[in-house]
Amino acid sequence: MKKSYLLLSLFLVLTLFVISCSKQGPEGNTGPAGTQGPKGDEGTDGTDGTNGTNGTNGADGANGADGANGADGANGAQGPAGTANVIYSKWFTNDEFSISWDDSLVSNVLVPETIARAIKFAPDVTGGILDSGIVMSYVKATGALMSPQLLPWFLSFDDPVMGVQYCQMNLVPQVGGILYYMTNQTTHDATGLWPSTGYEYRYIIIPGGVLAGGRKINPKLLSYSELCSTYHIPQ
Repeated sequence: MKKSYLLLSLFLVLTLFVISCSKQGPEGNTGPAGTQGPKGDEGTDGTDGTNGTNGTNGADGANGADGANGADGANGAQGPAGTANVIYSKWFTNDEFSISWDDSLVSNVLVPETIARAIKFAPDVTGGILDSGIVMSYVKATGALMSPQLLPWFLSFDDPVMGVQYCQMNLVPQVGGILYYMTNQTTHDATGLWPSTGYEYRYIIIPGGVLAGGRKINPKLLSYSELCSTYHIPQ
């Protein structure tokens, strides 16, 4: 009996111990965060994959057929007269004649007349120019209110002994040169009537091709300024 009582007491003590141990107490506060550990080593790069094989180029296509030629456009309007072949001299004086007025008195056997003449060397006067072109020349007085005069130029003066004299200056183009001459139509004797040193001369040569291609009016009918403007000649 005494032994049974002792066992019962031991059982009750164990039961109370188990019950008191199984009961959970309240949750405690969260503790502070721990120190972060060191960063781990980086991993090694992986091996690159192999490049793929390039594809083959496609074949070029065949050339297309040529298109038909377009219709010709209409001809443009004719431009102004060309000047590339127009020849003109600078203004020159008596001193620039190949044969001056001073030593060129001659007798005309066809008409009993004495003329004064001078010759200007002009290699651009060719046989072709004489056949189909035009050789023109102008004269002007320096220091006077006189516009350039196209030859033939008719002039007059009053001689104190012989009275009024009517004269003419003209030219005769020749292969390689131009002959200038003075006549006295009153006495038919031009002795001493060569122009003074106060005159200047200029010749202009217009080939036949330029005349045929661009002439709308005879150049000799144009004034000096109109001629220079038409053929782009510096005055």
